[in-house]
Amino acid sequence: MDNELWRWVWVITALVMGLGEIFTAGFFLLPFAIGAALAALAAWLDFHGGVQWLLFFGGTALSLLILRRFMGRQDRPDDLPVGANRYIGMSGRVIEEIDLVENTGRVRVESDEWRAVAETGPIEEGSAVRVTALRGTKLLVEFVEPPPPDYVPHHSPPAAAAAGEPAPEAAESGAGADDGGQTPEPETPRSE
Repeated sequence: MDNELWRWVWVITALVMGLGEIFTAGFFLLPFAIGAALAALAAWLDFHGGVQWLLFFGGTALSLLILRRFMGRQDRPDDLPVGANRYIGMSGRVIEEIDLVENTGRVRVESDEWRAVAETGPIEEGSAVRVTALRGTKLLVEFVEPPPPDYVPHHSPPAAAAAGEPAPEAAESGAGADDGGQTPEPETPRSE
């Protein structure tokens, strides 16, 4: 083939590989597009066919090495995690006892509450835990230390009512177990 035809072969190859890279992921076709562009440049400068092929293979190999090195840096695990994965390694506090048998367990990590599971067995409320993994919509945690002596248990009003405890408002007002939660009507004075 003459050099005129190779010019267009390399240009078309570079364009096809470049467009293909746009529609695929992983930077697989980009090195070939770069190599073809270098070969096209050599063809337009009237270099011999051997030089064009050498630039194509050399440019492809060199750009592949550079891109692999660049992509390797992007995939490092020590990069800042995003989404729910950012909780891995963080500490939290159990706000509902973690028990696989009862299928219960909630933890607070930072200001967020998550369902939690533990492989080591039950973890009592108030204990400090560390997040080790993410399983679907639950955090896998490990026990760190028991609750502090001054820990006040976390009771949500629906859970307290289900346990038969008076709601906090009723306990403060003196209403509750004696009269079934009803307050007596005040007596009105009679006029005679």
